[in-house]
Formats: sequence, structure tokens, C-alpha cells
Amino acid sequence: MLNLLLLHMDDAIKQFLFSNMKQDFVPFPVDKSICTGWAEGEKKGGETILYTGCMYQLAPLSAIFNRVSRVVSRVSSPQSILRMAKRVHPEKRELERSYKILRNISSILRKNGVNFGYLFEDEPYSGAFLLELGMLDEFEEYARLVKDKLLSMGVKRIITVDPHSQNALSRYSEFFTFDIEVVSYLDLVKDIVKSSKKGTYVIHDSCLYSRFMNKRDVYRSILEKGGISVKEDYMVTSRENSLCCGGPLAPINESLSSEIGKYRATQLKGVSDKVIVQCPFCYMNLSPYVETYDIAEVISCE
Repeated sequence: MLNLLLLHMDDAIKQFLFSNMKQDFVPFPVDKSICTGWAEGEKKGGETILYTGCMYQLAPLSAIFNRVSRVVSRVSSPQSILRMAKRVHPEKRELERSYKILRNISSILRKNGVNFGYLFEDEPYSGAFLLELGMLDEFEEYARLVKDKLLSMGVKRIITVDPHSQNALSRYSEFFTFDIEVVSYLDLVKDIVKSSKKGTYVIHDSCLYSRFMNKRDVYRSILEKGGISVKEDYMVTSRENSLCCGGPLAPINESLSSEIGKYRATQLKGVSDKVIVQCPFCYMNLSPYVETYDIAEVISCE
């Protein structure tokens, strides 16, 4: 998959992405207030931080920026595209949904006795996009910038909220010494009250959480503690062998990505008409075709 992506991305697009990350520490050229709007009342900074990577907030814009990146290679002034892109905002409904998820994660952690701060506009993107496109030299260069930024703010522990950030930050140590602890919020959730969202759900496993981080049973246990009924079918929910949502293909073939998402949604609907995901991009690729919820929308400590 990574080699296929690289073959279909020219140098202009790669540099468009990479330059923006190095300049603004966000994956796309956007108004940073989009990333921080959820966090009113959160403590700023500290040794332990809740890290969003702006993933939930920007996921609704991923399809738009996939198209923008393809335009960059065909224009004489990429900076004009950058300026236009900074005026793009997610739909209010989608942005408010992402904020609600992040606020719920924050609340769950605090009620589980976890103390943390948030970096607000100083939070740097993890570089996951570079890693997943196989741009390893660029990923290492960018990751060193992120490391320096985090250390300058005294960060010693990062609590991630999505699989892509967890994977990218955890892999910094493959390139250089990275002494900051990286942990998923899912691993810190012990106490959950019963969910108010009734019904039976089927789980769509995040490829990263399931195949590479072995967290399949972690979020299944959380759902069980919350009294949430989950239906399994080995032919569909075979965990590490489950079908991908198709989202990673979107940068080079949006149509095929959507077809895969539709096919996966049809599979899942054969088990239950309600789907639980753990990744903002899985949500975006599946939700047009099946009733989909993030795990942080169906669990609560309230």
C-alpha cells in the first residue's frame, strides 16, 4: 500500500505536505483554532498532556485536502492554494461532534484519576501522514522537530486519543532516542458507567490498534464494562484479519476508497446495524453507509 501511494504522489505534493508541517506543526494549512476549540477550561501544559494531534478535528476535512493536494502539482503558485485552504472549515455539526468526543475522553480520564494538561495552539501534529506514506526521511526530520518542541515545554508523558498518533509517536524511538512516554487513553480507562446508547453493536477494528498494537481486547473490555452489547462474527470481525475501512487509500483514489468503505459497511451491517469504531478516519469512511459511533460516544463516566 505504501509503495503504491508513493508512486502516485509527485514531489510537489510531498513538499506541499512536508513544508506545511514544518512551518505550522499541523498536517493541513488550517486555522489552528479548529484544533483547540474543544478545550475550554482545560489546564494548559504540564508533564502529562492529553494529545489530540488535531486528528478528530480535521478528519472531516481529509477528503477536501486530498483533493487540494492533487491540485498543488498542477498550479504555478502552491502558496495560493495554501491561502485558500486556510479558509476551509469543517461543517459545524461534524466539528461539534469531534469536540464532544474529546471532551468526553477528557472527562473519562479525569474521573479515572488521570491528571493532565493540553498544549492548545502549541500542540504539534505527530507526522503520522508522512510515516504512513512511507516518507521516512521526512518523517524522521519532522519527528525531531516535534521532539524538541515537546521537550522545550517539559512534556514527559503523552496520552493519545487515536491510533494514528499513537502509532507515529511510538515509532519515534525507531529513529532516535525518545524518552517521552506514549500511552493510549484506552489503556487508562478502568471505570465506566453503563452507556445510555441502547442496542447491539458490531466493532470495526482499527487496523493500527488491532494488527500492530494488540489493543483489540482493551476496547472490547471497556465496552463490556459499560454494559454495551457487542455482536461478533468471525467472518466479519476477525480482529487482526478484519477488512480495512479503505480510508488510507483516499489520497490516491478517493473513489476506490469510498467503494471499499461501502463494501465494509455492508459486511458490518450483516452483523449489526450499529457500528463502533476507534478511529476518526474509520468513522469518516464508514458513516455514509452505516450508523457509526466512535467508542468515546458510547462510553461515559457521568
